[in-house]
Amino acid sequence: MKPIEPGETQSVTVMRLYQHAVREGGIEPGQAAEQLQVSEDEAAAALAELRELGLLRRLSVAHTLLVAINPQTAAADRLGPREHSLREEQSRLARQRAAIEAFMPVHLEAAMGQYPAEGVEVVDDPELLHKMISEMTAVSQTEACVIQPFGIRTQEEADLGLPKYLNLLGRGVRQRTLCQHSVRYSATTKQGVAALCAAGAEVRTLDVLPPRMIVIDGSQAILPGPDPAELGVVVRNSAVARYLTGVFDIFWMAATPFSGLGQGPRDRDISRDIDSAIVRLLTTGAKDEVIARRLGISLRTCRRRIANLMDDIGADSRFQAGYLARQYEERRAGAAGPGVGSAATLRRVPGLAARAS
Repeated sequence: MKPIEPGETQSVTVMRLYQHAVREGGIEPGQAAEQLQVSEDEAAAALAELRELGLLRRLSVAHTLLVAINPQTAAADRLGPREHSLREEQSRLARQRAAIEAFMPVHLEAAMGQYPAEGVEVVDDPELLHKMISEMTAVSQTEACVIQPFGIRTQEEADLGLPKYLNLLGRGVRQRTLCQHSVRYSATTKQGVAALCAAGAEVRTLDVLPPRMIVIDGSQAILPGPDPAELGVVVRNSAVARYLTGVFDIFWMAATPFSGLGQGPRDRDISRDIDSAIVRLLTTGAKDEVIARRLGISLRTCRRRIANLMDDIGADSRFQAGYLARQYEERRAGAAGPGVGSAATLRRVPGLAARAS
């Protein structure tokens, strides 16, 4: 008979048989079927299961009577040795981890010798990078600040990313995430954000953000690699990490809260923020593909928005649209005030006032 695994549901017959043995002071195997009014096979299976669990036992070899054993006693008898072995194994693993991590100072010293910056490590292995992020969040004590411009693009990303942040939140660590406005139209991202916010996370969005960044406890950070082949750069320098937290806070103050649920009162303003960002990028002469990639929207959506903007501005070409937008940007620069760099840009462009109202 296969071992009974913890958590497996016991049958009604098994429960009745154990109850009978407790009440009557024991049970004779040959009488079990008759006393419980079940088939011989069902009674035999129930007896075997209870004996496997250690809940029925013979008092001696000379007796056939099976007596009921207290479940706590049975658990201690059956599981005690295994639990002891597990504790010994955990202790051995802890000693081994300590012995391995004792090499950390040597590793950091070598890394500092290889790279000019203190405590900088370039990672080109995706599995190793994911493991390092998981380990950093697992030991976080105060706060995790995350810039994830394009949100959660696939279910695989959700499966990899959400558990570690939910675990972090469950330990009472503050977690703030910044995404671009475009993620508000992503079903996968909205589901993930809703789950995080329900657990206590704070999420906000902005029209344009720098590349992905994670800062843990203001003491270490993970940044994008300097080369496509280098996936990430791990920085273990508290001065740099604190500076990056300050940069994060600047974006955070300008961003709009996002819960992932339904539409908010600022959705129209957010749409205008995206259009404002397109106008600013048009003034630089950026191509459609660059604008779409920068804002995290599809090329088709980007071109549709540009066409609408050109129509509202009254421009016949991208060049003219960029020229007109640049004129208004220059006028705006001389009168900086609330709303600069946001949807206020569009309110100052003739033809867009109606859309901004």
